[in-house]
Amino acid sequence: MKDSVWLRLAKLDASGLQLGKAARSRFDTLSSANPSWQLHPDGREEFSYWISGTGDPDYEDDWEIDIAPRELRDLVQWLKDSPSQRHWSEDTWRDTCRTRFPLSFDALCDLARQGIWPPSRWREALQVWSEEGLVQQSWRDAAPLVATMPDDILEEIAHGVAWWLYATSKSGEGHDEILLDLCRRILNLPLKPGSGLTIIQGGERIRRSVTEAINHPVGLVTQALLSLWFRGKPNDNDRLPDHLEPLFTQMCDTQVERFRHGRAVLASRSIALFRVDRSWTEQYLLPLFQWTENLIEAQIVWEGFLWSPRLYRPLLNAFRPQFLETASHYDDLGEFRRQYATVLTYAALACTDKAEAVEFRSAFNVLPEEGLQEAARTLSQALESAGAQREDYWDNRIQPFWQGIWPKSLDLVSAGIAELLALMSIAAGEKFPDAVDLIHDWLRPLEYPHHVVHRLQERDFCTRFPDAALRLLDDVISDQPWSLHKLGQCLTDILQARPEIKNDRRYQKLKGYAA
Repeated sequence: MKDSVWLRLAKLDASGLQLGKAARSRFDTLSSANPSWQLHPDGREEFSYWISGTGDPDYEDDWEIDIAPRELRDLVQWLKDSPSQRHWSEDTWRDTCRTRFPLSFDALCDLARQGIWPPSRWREALQVWSEEGLVQQSWRDAAPLVATMPDDILEEIAHGVAWWLYATSKSGEGHDEILLDLCRRILNLPLKPGSGLTIIQGGERIRRSVTEAINHPVGLVTQALLSLWFRGKPNDNDRLPDHLEPLFTQMCDTQVERFRHGRAVLASRSIALFRVDRSWTEQYLLPLFQWTENLIEAQIVWEGFLWSPRLYRPLLNAFRPQFLETASHYDDLGEFRRQYATVLTYAALACTDKAEAVEFRSAFNVLPEEGLQEAARTLSQALESAGAQREDYWDNRIQPFWQGIWPKSLDLVSAGIAELLALMSIAAGEKFPDAVDLIHDWLRPLEYPHHVVHRLQERDFCTRFPDAALRLLDDVISDQPWSLHKLGQCLTDILQARPEIKNDRRYQKLKGYAA
């Protein structure tokens, strides 16, 4: 640290002020005794704190690069001497693991024979060895050594080992017994269960339990075991193999909190488990979806299921009460709540039984506005996806759904739902007039009806269905402060198709907005 007297004298001297005899003598004495004391050109010594980053003119790269030796004996000693990186320094151990796998493995093997297992070095090595170009070779050569790793080291680097197991489980490089043994050992470690990660986004709390699950050692091990299972290409009703069934059963034990990550992953594969071993799935996995048993457990498995949801009718029938009850827990689903509304809508569209339709209607009646908006969006997307069969899809799916399942209370109407239903009616193709008539009571003026107007004009519905188009435009347009692009063209097309419509009150009103 520079002496405060020297600093003040140096500043005065640098300003061009001529120092007095005593001041000059003191300044020269201090400067001579401390030759390293110099004023910075940027004046940083005037500030209590000064931070520079990469790209700043005054940034100085203080990183020290420690080069890993290329000879085995030297590398072993180097790993002993520098077990971890220091602050403001880095080394080339990762690069050695990536480009010289035999050398890095032999060095760690040599240390292991001496009873030395440097955790940070193993963690980095396993991370690199999990990469696509190295995972097969590293597993083939290193698996027997890792199998002898002491439990305390395994616990410290459990994530790195689990990630390596998951990466290699998909390649089929042998050592399956070692993989199973390491998975068992990790499951039995007293690992922390995790934070149940919650983030704030736009002022809203969003659970990230699935994100945490698939990155937690237990979740990674579960994925590794599933990959090992799928490698055998199981068929329907094959039953779970004897070497996996006890592990999956163990993970369904709700008394073990850290196994929640495994349960979330298992739930994401509910259909496969149900098809291969229905008895096991109904006994151990499906009860976890029951909201009345354990709210947190139900949240976790439902989020796992909705992570990549698909509909499979036999499974849906097996846990339909829990599935429909989830509508009452819409807000408990965090970031996956919209996926639930989508899956619920597709399931309801496939419903053909009247008693079942009553159950679905009860579920839709308790969905909040956001859920109904997502359902309306799904209806529109389903029609668009039907392509040339959209008219049949309207008659056989959408219309029965609307009449038998969609809520009837107009208290639920919102502009957001109205816009999506308007777009759904346009997606109905030749059934557009029927669709407008069906959803008319749910339509409301939109603040920004531009998309609806554009789609009407794009599909040429104003020419083909002038009455229905006028009715839809009248429902969604009222006193908007914005000019509506293409509204004038829509009205021109309507008038050309039906000249007598020029005296219609609705046409006259819309004409005023388009002027």
